[in-house]
Amino acid sequence: MKTPIILKEKVDVNITEEVMSFIAKVGTVAGAMIGIWALATLVAGLTSAGPLGLIRGYITAITGF
Repeated sequence: MKTPIILKEKVDVNITEEVMSFIAKVGTVAGAMIGIWALATLVAGLTSAGPLGLIRGYITAITGF
């Protein structure tokens, strides 16, 4: 009969690397959400005012005329 051998191994965890990895993932998700929101507002603007109205409104917002 073979018995399993349990070894207590020390595992080195670099907390800085783990935190930076988590922050990178959160930043990626936040960027994706902002991109989806921007696309949704662009589609809403196109359906509301049409392409020419959207361009006219954009130029008006930039120039103030």
